[in-house]
Amino acid sequence: MKFIRLNIAVSLVFFLFSGTAFAAGAPVNEDFSLVASLCDQMIASAQKGNKDGFIELADAALKLSEALRRDNSMAIDRFRPKLRAAKKAGKTGDFNEAVKFIEEAKTMMTPTPAAWDGGN
Repeated sequence: MKFIRLNIAVSLVFFLFSGTAFAAGAPVNEDFSLVASLCDQMIASAQKGNKDGFIELADAALKLSEALRRDNSMAIDRFRPKLRAAKKAGKTGDFNEAVKFIEEAKTMMTPTPAAWDGGN
């Protein structure tokens, strides 16, 4: 009799935790298209040598990414330092370095495909 109660209790615990494990493993669909378009505009501004426009766009991209960051995105935490470094390089007028940082940030914005079936 005790074994049946234990079996029921263990089954109930597994049932309760199986729902949270599924929710924690669910894929996250993040859309950074607005930040990416601001990055494209930053690159265009850097190619023209427009320092003020570049800094203004960098501020907008950082503010937008901060607003998106409230969703606890780990991807944003990876590319925001690159945007800050690009802004800093743009302030000094080193647009080649700034564009390099922006390109690195843009590669971090693209979603990586999830391999749910063993990588096939």
